[in-house]
Amino acid sequence: MHGWARRLLAAFGVLFLALLSLPGCGPEGAAAVEPAAGRPDGLVTWWGGRGAISGRFQSPRGLAVDRQGNVYVVDLSCRVQKFTPDGRHLLTWTLPSNQIGNPEDLATDRDGNILVTDTHYYRILRYSTEGKLLNMFGARGEGPGEFIFPVGLAVGKDGAIYVTEYGGNDRVQVFTSEGKFLRQWGKFGDAPGEFNRPQDVAVDDDRDRVYVADAANHRLQVFTREGEFIRILGGAGEGPSELSYPYGLDWHQGRLIVTEYGNGRVREVDVEGRGRAGLSWGRTGRDPGSLHTPWHTVHDATGACYVADTDNHRIQKFRWK
Repeated sequence: MHGWARRLLAAFGVLFLALLSLPGCGPEGAAAVEPAAGRPDGLVTWWGGRGAISGRFQSPRGLAVDRQGNVYVVDLSCRVQKFTPDGRHLLTWTLPSNQIGNPEDLATDRDGNILVTDTHYYRILRYSTEGKLLNMFGARGEGPGEFIFPVGLAVGKDGAIYVTEYGGNDRVQVFTSEGKFLRQWGKFGDAPGEFNRPQDVAVDDDRDRVYVADAANHRLQVFTREGEFIRILGGAGEGPSELSYPYGLDWHQGRLIVTEYGNGRVREVDVEGRGRAGLSWGRTGRDPGSLHTPWHTVHDATGACYVADTDNHRIQKFRWK
């Protein structure tokens, strides 16, 4: 073999090994589950990796936790996967259709079932925790109870289902626990009460507050449950009181937790708008403890936090330090 050929082959070998070291670029064998207890950043474990087998992901997006603490993940392969709290795979099911688009969010309803925003099919799906499709509601359109692209979900203590959507409607709609339309508010724009891709929603029933992640306006908006505007939080940037594409919201034990797609972090936001710096976790990157375009976050009853680390094709579990 000529010297130049040996050097070229060696260079390809180095490149191949480097690619294997990147998240999602290794061989699609058994899904990785890596314990990480004792780390100073609070990381407990992570699992996944890119792939189509059970336990791996194609860009995980939505998350939910059931009453037993099991974790549900939906990804771009239109699968919902169920895991134990330590990342052991339990179950996989596939949505009815996936030819024209992918789902984006999950939530647990009042009865413990799993709701899915079937975004590009303009509907909300309801499954049992064992993957049985129970019912669905919604249709394409701009009228009450219809959707363009439903993306975010939250459920109030009374069972009411809050849905955010974009694509022209850019609004919040509220439904009964059975899926009957109740009310709506918002439209496309950047004025108070208007939205540009409202990506997620969270509900604080105790204080009569609804929080909306107004993602492309780089802010959060606060409303009453009836849709009355209260205040704006955030604004574009990287600082402690600024946001970059807030995609996920989670209301947990009096804290509003925001997942920032643009800044690669999960952080607490001061809901009173006083600019207080809250807890923060993660940074943009590929190593465990870092995040790359994270989509959503959910807490379990113990306070553990799970993050859909979307472009790293994994779930990370941590506890606030």
